[in-house]
Amino acid sequence: GSRNTRGSRNTRGSRNTRGSCDSTGTQATERSAGTVRTAMTGRTAVSAFSRMTALSQAGQDFSHHFLTSSSLQPRIVGATGDKTKVRVEFEDLDGDGAGKTQAKTGIPSDIRLPCFLIVLCSFCNNCSYGVEFSTFAIYFKEAHNWNEATLAGVAQTAGDLTAAIMMQVIPVFVSNDYDPDELDCFRRFLHHLTSQPYNLSFVLFTWVLFNGGMVSPILPVAITAQILMGTTYVYTSKWTMDMNLFYSLGDSKLFMNLQVLCQNAHSLGGSIGGLFGIFLYTLNPVAPFIFSSVLACVTFLIYTVGFCARLGFGDDIDTAEEKRSRRLGKRRVSSWAAAARKSMAEGDKGE
Repeated sequence: GSRNTRGSRNTRGSRNTRGSCDSTGTQATERSAGTVRTAMTGRTAVSAFSRMTALSQAGQDFSHHFLTSSSLQPRIVGATGDKTKVRVEFEDLDGDGAGKTQAKTGIPSDIRLPCFLIVLCSFCNNCSYGVEFSTFAIYFKEAHNWNEATLAGVAQTAGDLTAAIMMQVIPVFVSNDYDPDELDCFRRFLHHLTSQPYNLSFVLFTWVLFNGGMVSPILPVAITAQILMGTTYVYTSKWTMDMNLFYSLGDSKLFMNLQVLCQNAHSLGGSIGGLFGIFLYTLNPVAPFIFSSVLACVTFLIYTVGFCARLGFGDDIDTAEEKRSRRLGKRRVSSWAAAARKSMAEGDKGE
């Protein structure tokens, strides 16, 4: 009897031992999973930092900084563009140039409305930023008695740099590889709101808000609005170029024509914003920002109504343009698709 008792005790001991081993194994597994998650998070952060510090990639976004965009965007000096050197070079997809068609000048009639709306965005963007850039220092001194010139300069540049950094970091953490049809109504609406072409509507509306923030009697609110204006400027500059790239359909000459029109509007807006902003300031310190807010509001309405009339809302821009072309009996010819077909044909011949 006593032996059986000792045997039962040993059995319970072995069960406890196995239980403790299982518990230890579970804890080790949890610690291992936590270590893996920490390592993955660390690698993601390192990857984001690497993208931010790699000048070959980051320079693509820093080119939209207010002080460098004018130098990096293409210009036409003279009656024609033949004698002008541009800063952006395009690869000759046809190789020796055989089979090229005669280059077309101007803007095709079918995309003149989108072109006008994009150019209007470029004008509003630099005009609003020119108003703020030329008046913020004296406005903060006289309206808020803020005499810290160094901090004001840092705040002025912080928004531009923040946007350039966001362009590098956000794609690392937020993936665009998902199906909008699987999203709920709110997230689908948010997706279309932040996608072409209505992403420019969104940033135009932020111009209205931030100009209103500049006239706030609360200094931190005004400074926050000033910083975010730089972020809005950079994103608007980037997204107008992306829209030009989309509507060029891979035609480098058409893309350059669209960019030149945007650059002309950009320069005109900066000139008007700088000069007219100072003049309005002499009338009333808040008048320049009210002018910018009204300009952004009018541009927002024209741009949004224009694209709603052309494409509607609820489809991505490529699908909406395809539907419009089929409805009107027109054919969209993409140079990218032609180049891809040519490359595949050459690959088949090589095999």
